[in-house]
Amino acid sequence: MKITSKGRYGLKAMMELYRADRLLKNREIAEMHNIPVKYLEQIINTLKKSNLLKSTRGAVGGYELNRPGSEITLYEILEALEGDLSIMDKSDKHWDTRMGLFWSDIDKDIKKILSITLEDFVKNLERNPDNIMYYI
Repeated sequence: MKITSKGRYGLKAMMELYRADRLLKNREIAEMHNIPVKYLEQIINTLKKSNLLKSTRGAVGGYELNRPGSEITLYEILEALEGDLSIMDKSDKHWDTRMGLFWSDIDKDIKKILSITLEDFVKNLERNPDNIMYYI
């Protein structure tokens, strides 16, 4: 499993939308984090298709979370953007062997770690800005 720029930028966008007390436009988020606007548009569309975001059209429109940050996990966000987060290809013939159980346990641990809510992730980051575990 490798988290690409798509996953990192998407997580940053979700964090900004969680913190915002209003709708945010792509351009605003892109400028805050120096993300190319066209690339962020692709990421936002993926998050929207995954029902993590909703949009409002018009001059005062923009994007917002589709559910409260307390109900969205990092796992959901990253899975929407990166696809399968498993560390081993499940079509591999060794997946079902005893060795496969080892990799399966690692996958479960990763999912457990990434099951932190967006709300808790942001609060932990704000409390511990130098904590590498929560650094993006």
